[in-house]
Amino acid sequence: MVNTENTENTEKQKKKNRRLMVQVALVIIPVFLIVIGVLTLIMYKNTVSGFLDIQNDAISDTLENLYNNSEFYQKGFIIDGWETMDPSRVEDPEFEDMIAQTYMEMQEHLGDLDEWMMSLEGDKREYLYLYAYVATAMGPIIDDSKKRYDSLFLIDINEPNLGFVFFAVSQNAEEVYDIGDRLDIDLDDHPVLKNMVGSSSDKVVFEKTTDFMGEGSRYIGYKPIVTDGKVRAVLGVSYNWKEFSQIMTSTVRITLIFGIGSMVLLLISVLVLLFFKAVSPIAKIQGIVRNYKNDKNSSEIAAKMSMIRSRNELGMLSEDISDMVREIDYYTGENIRLAGERERVSAELDMARNIQSSQLPCDFPAFPDRNEFDIYASMTPAKEVGGDFYDFFLIDEDHLALVIADVSGKGVPAALFMMISKMLINNFAMMGLSPSEVLNRANRALCEHNSSEMFVTVWLGVLEISTGKVTAANAGHEFPIIRRPGGSFELFREKHDFVVGGIKNKKYKQYEFTLEKGSTLFVYTDGVPEAADADMKMFGTDRLVEVLNRDPDASPEKLLKDVHEAVDSFVGDAPQFDDFTMLGIKIL
Repeated sequence: MVNTENTENTEKQKKKNRRLMVQVALVIIPVFLIVIGVLTLIMYKNTVSGFLDIQNDAISDTLENLYNNSEFYQKGFIIDGWETMDPSRVEDPEFEDMIAQTYMEMQEHLGDLDEWMMSLEGDKREYLYLYAYVATAMGPIIDDSKKRYDSLFLIDINEPNLGFVFFAVSQNAEEVYDIGDRLDIDLDDHPVLKNMVGSSSDKVVFEKTTDFMGEGSRYIGYKPIVTDGKVRAVLGVSYNWKEFSQIMTSTVRITLIFGIGSMVLLLISVLVLLFFKAVSPIAKIQGIVRNYKNDKNSSEIAAKMSMIRSRNELGMLSEDISDMVREIDYYTGENIRLAGERERVSAELDMARNIQSSQLPCDFPAFPDRNEFDIYASMTPAKEVGGDFYDFFLIDEDHLALVIADVSGKGVPAALFMMISKMLINNFAMMGLSPSEVLNRANRALCEHNSSEMFVTVWLGVLEISTGKVTAANAGHEFPIIRRPGGSFELFREKHDFVVGGIKNKKYKQYEFTLEKGSTLFVYTDGVPEAADADMKMFGTDRLVEVLNRDPDASPEKLLKDVHEAVDSFVGDAPQFDDFTMLGIKIL
């Protein structure tokens, strides 16, 4: 049966481990996918940007070299001449001779070349245009035939000659333009060219466009030709974007494969590391704790926990659990011992309570053969045993002693002090001494060896049954409450003396009053008026008198029960902090 349960627990644990790994993976994998997506986008943009930066530098170098190889780009009148010359003159049989002659004359006027050029007229100026055209356009086209760009061109971008082709040729011979051809250019479709119009910047700029200088997408670099302080024309090279894209795609693919592969390896490594460094130790700790729950063997727990050698918080956790189960075992033993001790103390307190209650008159009616009075009393201790006590006893056939007292403190010490006080008062009263003398002697006896400095408040009265006269002494106790025949209950505010057990040589006074037939005397301890509700509001003597007057002619037993119920209702669930003691006597 045990093996079956262990097998079931093992299977459940494996399922829980799998669920934990799945939960961890469901958190980590989406995060990794997001990271991979972000890194992929960043790598793609950086790769494309880096590739284009490299190409832009190469295109700029190409255009700058073409521009710098000919000074004719900088001569505005040459560009004007190209727009008016007859390019068919290149086919003239004497073309080469005319070009050679023009070249020789240029060499002779190197010192004043600009003035010489401006002075030419007629055929000589036409020859100059042709020479410049061949030297500037045809030469680079032929010499750069092995370059990677698709097209090389020079076009006018200003009205009225917008789109005028000075020269334009494709490396693949797909499309060749003659001088004087017009390109259909809408500057709104070419914001880069549009921004050049009216500008004076000669900085190379770039754009990606479609069906310009050939079909398909193109990536073009423009070198502005600035004459007379403004851009007159642009020298451009055009590249097939498809080739660019293929190169970029290949580069990006390699970068992404490497990057994603690295991230996947990292993910697998993290999951494997997480399993061996976290999930597996947690599973072991959980299994060990479950076994401890069943067998409570702390030594075995400590031994198994020591086998978990993770050098992280889980290793520390295993050590803490080992220490914890040792502490649990220790405190469990202590709790068992203390529980036994509590049971012993509780039994002894029950016995003490029984002894204490047995010392108080508790059989009612107390004097079934006496019909001159009806008496009833009760005590409810705040703890197992209390410090309050009441007593009544016949001193002789015509004198009844009435005692109610409250010892300082609570619990066993107060109960012991209460027993001594009760016994002293009873003994001295039975000697026929007056109430004041009883308290005098009890006070001296209690003050002897009173290292705990405890004391007791006492109300002691001796009723002369035949006349109803009461001789009483009050040692710091509550005022009695008296009802006269046909009247209502009222506080009897006599003068208090000091508590018993406080000052050794204190002399107590006594006073007298008479209880006629139909009168009722009610005495009590401070636990009654000082009973408090949850808001710490006290019951009070006014409310006590009010409860007694609800049924003033009731028997003492009923009066005490009414007061008890009223206090309980007032206090509610608030804890009781003081003993609760009352005594009532009615003269019949």
